[in-house]
Amino acid sequence: MESKISLKDIYQQNLNFLIGAGASSGLFPTLWLDIKDSDNPDQNETIETLVTKLDQQGLNHHHALLFMHYYQKIIEPVIQFSLDDIDEGAACGNCNKCDECNKRVTIDNYETFLESVILLLIQKDSFSRRCNLFTTNYDGCVPLVADKILESGKYDFVINDGSRGFLKRTVAAKNFNSYVCQTGIFGRNSTDIPQIGLVNLHGSAYWRKSGDNILIDYNNNDAQQIIPDSAKASLDQLDAILIDKTKTTADVIALEVEFSEEDLKSFWDAYNELPIVNPTKWKFHETVFEEHYYQMLRMLSYELEKPNSVLITFAFSFADEHILNLVKRSLSNPRLSVHVCCFNEAEKVVMQGRFNGFRNVQLIHLDGENLDFTKFNSDVFNADILKDNE
Repeated sequence: MESKISLKDIYQQNLNFLIGAGASSGLFPTLWLDIKDSDNPDQNETIETLVTKLDQQGLNHHHALLFMHYYQKIIEPVIQFSLDDIDEGAACGNCNKCDECNKRVTIDNYETFLESVILLLIQKDSFSRRCNLFTTNYDGCVPLVADKILESGKYDFVINDGSRGFLKRTVAAKNFNSYVCQTGIFGRNSTDIPQIGLVNLHGSAYWRKSGDNILIDYNNNDAQQIIPDSAKASLDQLDAILIDKTKTTADVIALEVEFSEEDLKSFWDAYNELPIVNPTKWKFHETVFEEHYYQMLRMLSYELEKPNSVLITFAFSFADEHILNLVKRSLSNPRLSVHVCCFNEAEKVVMQGRFNGFRNVQLIHLDGENLDFTKFNSDVFNADILKDNE
């Protein structure tokens, strides 16, 4: 096992990154729950596993209530987030313990990562200074932090999120084919600047449906009030169970949940309009989003099938079977190298099982330490290493 990626060997190749929820865990809750699996007391439930069990037992109101919890605790904070929420003066320092420090460290990590990517792209040959950043997160950390870097004037680069327009920006797959170049005043010379294609595989909290189009607006921080009043008492009880380490799946099933079929339908009608992939095996309900979702998966597949391609994954568990199977199919490309960053020894074992037999997969982990975002930036992929390669 390796703890570093040889950047000097990959920087001229077709670069792709895949980032999951763990990268934003200091800002937003993950799908992990504190309650235990009734059938396996050593295993915690996740929202995904619990949703599946409630659905299999036909507990429709419990199933909906868990999605209300998911909306209130995970989706709403993402929609309402702003970099202005990170109050540097209120934090006690980089202790990695208090909420304010965790938030600030997470944003700093995104900034460090993006700057490392930019430095890597600067070293690439002219007119090939681009890469793709695929993410299953629907938060705005990447575009918001990128805007912060641009505002500082430290680097000149482009984030291409697949949108075009002025007052209304429309997302479309074809927009990822654009490439920005700069020319002199008389057009006698031209150069390119680093470009990062930001591909939201699971949708974005900033997307909105408009007819047959998807609009994106990073200034929209308004979360819809879709949870019916009749369900709020039961939701409070469910929340209390899910954060109790002494509770199990059985306690959720035993919860008495009562609200009308009309309220149940009203919630699902509103929820199914959200532009995100749900934490279950079924995906978008809205056709416009679903079509874009499959176009983005095809884009990932296409990029990984190119010669001399590199995929670096971080904070991504490969629990999404669509993406896991897509990557495994792409590994038939002998000129593709995949570097999977494992958070700890337990995750390394899981990844060994998922990618057993694939010689072009390298598992990255740290002996005796968790490979969190800070360690990823300092020990695996960082600007100092890039400068050494210049």
